[in-house]
Amino acid sequence: IGWVTGVYGLVWGASQLWTGPLSDRIGRKPTIVAGLWLLATGVGAVTLVAGMVAWIIAAVVMGVGMALLYPNLIAAVADIAHPNWRSSALGTYRYWRDTGYALGALALGSIAQVAGLIAPAFWFTAALLLGSGLWVLLRVQETHPRVHAV
Repeated sequence: IGWVTGVYGLVWGASQLWTGPLSDRIGRKPTIVAGLWLLATGVGAVTLVAGMVAWIIAAVVMGVGMALLYPNLIAAVADIAHPNWRSSALGTYRYWRDTGYALGALALGSIAQVAGLIAPAFWFTAALLLGSGLWVLLRVQETHPRVHAV
């Protein structure tokens, strides 16, 4: 578990060195959608594969997905927030995001408890990520000012 978690975190952190500049070139929306879908793929793969090498590959996929997603969500909020209230907007975003972590942990723990297995919690997470990516693709406007103006 430590190796898989460590690889995930390392890939996530290191990948942000290229995913941030990428979103400046192509926009926030494509990186957020790709990140959600890659993260969903990695989360789902964890339940389908077995063995350390396969789980580490799934962790790499999740790490790249999170690097595409996580910093670009914050950038999207910053893109649309006026400088006078940007810090409040980012604080509000982070509050609700962090509250979601706590509520998500409780929900996933409940799913695993009711099912008597942990895999349904993984599949529920993957389904939410896929659905969120579809929602962003179909309903969310690009926020990057230079990309949006093109």
